[in-house]
Amino acid sequence: MLLIYIPENSERCQYVLELIFKQELGIEYHIVTDYKLFNLHREEKINYSNSRLPDSFFVNAAPLLFEKGIRQQNIIITQKDQVKVLFINEECDLGFDIFSSVFYMVSRYEEYLSFTPDNHGRFKASDSLAFKHNFLQQPIVNLWIDIFKTILKQRFHSLKIKTSSFNAFLINDIDVAYKFKA
Repeated sequence: MLLIYIPENSERCQYVLELIFKQELGIEYHIVTDYKLFNLHREEKINYSNSRLPDSFFVNAAPLLFEKGIRQQNIIITQKDQVKVLFINEECDLGFDIFSSVFYMVSRYEEYLSFTPDNHGRFKASDSLAFKHNFLQQPIVNLWIDIFKTILKQRFHSLKIKTSSFNAFLINDIDVAYKFKA
């Protein structure tokens, strides 16, 4: 089983780890906050903190998942493998904090900040980070998870990762089936 070390557990961490590992990758994992227990583990392990630990995959944690409340984030966007990434950090094994990035996007974090609404009181897509940096039409979270999956496969050969599948069910939503029958 994959062990994930975080110095402090939070609901945000639990949410994003469940989304990435269980739902998207199909990986069983366990979270630990005890460094000694993490250090004793000899199988696959991920360190999500601010310091590199021996024998583990390191993701340098941005503060976002450990914060309470919502505040303006200082996000710098760059490219990795032809994909835009947030929360960059070249010191970590992935080059960016995938967990904070995924949380920021799937929670629609920026829509909870102050914004100028459209005529219907909604957040305008044109004000979004994705629009401003030209990745609004990309499945960015899925692309990040694919990059992460590739690196995890290279690093942890025995890790069982589910293969992605897509199913589409086309339906016709007909409220009044015979309204226009001639």
